[in-house]
Amino acid sequence: MNEVINTIIEWAIRIGISIVILLVAKWLAGFFYKAFMKFAEKASVVSTQYQRTMRTLFNLAFYALAAFIIISVLFKNLAPVLAGLGVSGIIVGLAVKEPLDNFICGILIMLNKLIYEGEAVDIGGTSGGVQEIKLNHVLIKTWDGKLVTIPSRDVWAATIVHFWPENIRRNDLTVGVSYSSDLNKVMKILEESVNSYEKLYVDDNHKPMIQFTGYGTSSIDFVVRFWVERPNFIASITELAKIIKSKFDENGIEIPFNQLDLHIKDSPTEGIRLAKKES
Repeated sequence: MNEVINTIIEWAIRIGISIVILLVAKWLAGFFYKAFMKFAEKASVVSTQYQRTMRTLFNLAFYALAAFIIISVLFKNLAPVLAGLGVSGIIVGLAVKEPLDNFICGILIMLNKLIYEGEAVDIGGTSGGVQEIKLNHVLIKTWDGKLVTIPSRDVWAATIVHFWPENIRRNDLTVGVSYSSDLNKVMKILEESVNSYEKLYVDDNHKPMIQFTGYGTSSIDFVVRFWVERPNFIASITELAKIIKSKFDENGIEIPFNQLDLHIKDSPTEGIRLAKKES
């Protein structure tokens, strides 16, 4: 009876110590995470763009360390435990193959700085902002508000488009004019319009350009290529379109639209058909 009581007390102490170890690990993970992020912010380390991911890494590291310590506390003789792990290792390995692949790819994504939290990207056809980078998957919030989970393995293998590698980006506006228009005058008006746009970004390497694109079915087409800063990108296409339309109206430049002309001709046979119906 005493042995049973002693065993219960002993296991209660071990479990209590294990809980304390787990709580300490949780506290240490939070403490070191906050200390690291403060250091990264002061030192301008790029890792500040992985805030949620770094929290996951610190939690994983300290919880893994706590797990090893707890196992050693609970089991004084680790030989049976290790033997059991060896027998079931193959089964477990097969079961966790895909999660392990995602885990490794998640680490490679962060080490190679493929994407950052908050960045606008297209990953394998899914476009949106990077909500969070986890070790086994990446969360993308699409432009229409959907939250898409992409496995890290797919992200690592996919073609990634970064919409904003810099703070500026080119916008293209297609303009069509009628065939009766004076093209020299049209080109001049387009240049004046884009250069008068107050939010236009210009430097030695980024200048607006007017380019002829082809003879369309009902119009002569041009494309206006211009650069703007990120906050102005979406609104710029509409604002410049208004400026161009206003200047075209002032100068009598027509922007053609599709029209359908219907011609009805009298036919001698039509009168014969009507006569037959009446009879």
